[in-house]
Amino acid sequence: MYSNVIARSAIRSRLATRQIMRSDLYHFENSNGQNLPFSTKNRAALAIKMTLYLGLGFGAPFLGAYWQFYKAAN
Repeated sequence: MYSNVIARSAIRSRLATRQIMRSDLYHFENSNGQNLPFSTKNRAALAIKMTLYLGLGFGAPFLGAYWQFYKAAN
């Protein structure tokens, strides 16, 4: 039982020494829009995409309720 604890702590210490965090390994541009997973250059396309995404998310429960009432009526 104690050998397992010692083995785990040895593995943890070995992994901790390998994973040294260095800030000079990464370079990030500090400009507007670089931290977003979508493009903000075309505002009309962005507005349409956001309206569809948020509209479908908001409308899904209402569409589900309509479908359930439709099925119950038939």
